Amino acid sequence: MKNNTKKLLLALCLSSTFSSVSFATEEEKQSAVSANITIANDYVWRGKTQSDDKKTIQGGLDWDAGNGFALGIWGSNIADGSEFDYYGSYSGEIGDIGYEVGYITYRYSKDATGNRLNFDEAYVGASYGDFGLTYYKGSGKKTLEVGDYIEVSYGTSINDIDISLTAGKYSEAVKGDSSDYKVYGVSLGKSYDGLDYALGFAKVKDSDNSAAYNTLNEKNTMFSISKSF
Repeated sequence: MKNNTKKLLLALCLSSTFSSVSFATEEEKQSAVSANITIANDYVWRGKTQSDDKKTIQGGLDWDAGNGFALGIWGSNIADGSEFDYYGSYSGEIGDIGYEVGYITYRYSKDATGNRLNFDEAYVGASYGDFGLTYYKGSGKKTLEVGDYIEVSYGTSINDIDISLTAGKYSEAVKGDSSDYKVYGVSLGKSYDGLDYALGFAKVKDSDNSAAYNTLNEKNTMFSISKSF
């Protein structure tokens, strides 16, 4: 699932929502349009597999207006069809604090007619140095109820290896339904010979430890290879 606030590689490992990163010298003029394609052993979003622990191919197309506004589309195969996300955002800085606000629509091929699983999110994020905080407000379509999600992150680079740590929490979609959970992630990213490699681990901790909900306590290891254009 797509979200502009995350980096291309580390997002796959921790939340699997992608943002294209272009590397260019100061002399190179970057295009307003960029694209990315990724192959991975699993599609993991906010700690949980979306592809039933199977391989996935993903890709995105982004347009950057150069004044803080951006639009994009991102797609992936999932366990029972395909997913396409459409998003828009505005980002900027106030002193040493970066900020971003945006809107994401999540659309699934399985819901082409019923529209029971499609949902939207509005989000607002802030960053200071290597630290980030983002809040997502969910909005379900038809009868779907969607919880809100908040995530804190820390990212740094050591010897050209990008390191990212995240911790997030989903609220209950409906009060008392025990659908809330916490997720923790760590990932490593490295660019080499025009390709971006990422290795990550994510763990879900369900708020209800009863036997009925133990299946939610997922642990996932992800590896991906990406190319940005």
